[in-house]
Amino acid sequence: MEISILIPFNSESEIRKRSFEWIKRYYTLAFPESDVCVGTSTGSLFSKAEAVNHAASVAQGEVYVIVDSDIICDPNIIKGSIKLLDTEPWIIPYNKVLDITQNSSTEILNTEPLWPLPDALDTNPRNTTGVIPVGGINIIKKECFEKVGGFDERFKGWGGEDDAFASSVNTFCGHFKRIPTSIYHLWHPTEKSKNIHYQSNYDLAMRYCKAHRKKEKMKKIMNEREER
Repeated sequence: MEISILIPFNSESEIRKRSFEWIKRYYTLAFPESDVCVGTSTGSLFSKAEAVNHAASVAQGEVYVIVDSDIICDPNIIKGSIKLLDTEPWIIPYNKVLDITQNSSTEILNTEPLWPLPDALDTNPRNTTGVIPVGGINIIKKECFEKVGGFDERFKGWGGEDDAFASSVNTFCGHFKRIPTSIYHLWHPTEKSKNIHYQSNYDLAMRYCKAHRKKEKMKKIMNEREER
């Protein structure tokens, strides 16, 4: 199956730009026969949902690897996950996020973007308070992505879009398979400004979560996108 790597990105931060260039090169080298599609958003506030959909609109592959611009995943895990799509609807190829420290992230960005990562790597396991994230990296067939209409672009900024996407895909394609391994997150400064759309993002995400595996309720929420 042909593979497309979808990377949502848009930032004025020099550190984030440098990380993005490293990540883009990393997946290009790991999957030389795939097309690496970078998605952007048009508003003043970055929308991951819009950026992913933008990347998907130009992707040629039958399988999408949707990966954030600061996430490193073992290419062998990705290849194994793609094979699992013969029997599983979609894959989340991790159950642990390792946050790479600032110093180690700087060191990585000064190396050739190849797997494996340097041995002497300083990381901190992310405290997820018992709830493992569903974003970061998803592996899914194009037909399934399109079945749910991709990501909901009513989400503005970061927050909620991954949970909504997971709920919709689980409902219409089947529950994801999670792989027990780690992904790595490159350090970057935290955003200082609070997302003014936080509450509306949260409310919309909760509606998706409450409609999980309830096709009629989920379809109603998804159809609202066309009414905007």
